[in-house]
Amino acid sequence: MTDQITTIETPRLILRAAREDDAEVLYEVFSDPEVMKYWSEPPHPSPARTQAWVSSMATSTQNGVTDFIICLKPGATDTTSTPAPIGKIGIYSAPPSNEIGFLLSRTHWGKGLAREALSHMLSYLFNLAALPQRSSTQNGDTPRCPKAGQLTTISPDELASSQWRYPSITADTDPRNAASIGLLRSCGFKDAAYVERTWEIGGEWLDSLYLRMEREEWVEKQKGLTLTETSR
Repeated sequence: MTDQITTIETPRLILRAAREDDAEVLYEVFSDPEVMKYWSEPPHPSPARTQAWVSSMATSTQNGVTDFIICLKPGATDTTSTPAPIGKIGIYSAPPSNEIGFLLSRTHWGKGLAREALSHMLSYLFNLAALPQRSSTQNGDTPRCPKAGQLTTISPDELASSQWRYPSITADTDPRNAASIGLLRSCGFKDAAYVERTWEIGGEWLDSLYLRMEREEWVEKQKGLTLTETSR
């Protein structure tokens, strides 16, 4: 059984699979020191590095299945005539990994686009049916993994026993990244663990604050939102 590549539309965004020709536009995003300040690698030093990153995502089994390029719809916030890549979002490793990551062009910060992408992504991911068997393929991104025993994730046995592919989703954040942490918490993520010296970037060891969203809690949150809408 092979997952089908899909496209997710939101009011202002299109989330789609990565394509090789995305690299030219995304280099502006990945070379921006402010955007990459809390990412899992330093700013890209050249278009070649961005091309390699995009190629790795484009050839991954998760591309367009659980991992997506964020594109701005024409006319959503400016006069763009074609959907323009402005970032990425998704779970980039195969199950049982449940770690989500996202970044957005600084040009589009403060417009609610990250929240829009994340809320629709959670809805999509939490409604994916469980896979019939475990896959171990990963794309070129390297998860910021905690030290052994520090934070549990979904085990293959737990995954197999659930009808849902993601009983929970985890985000690994730099504790200094107040904007992303605030966004995650506002969407229902809760602090799960703080682990020191999880990731070395540019010769500096960084810590991780892990946040987690349980599917059951997400379902209850959606029920609450529905009740609020119907009571107006």
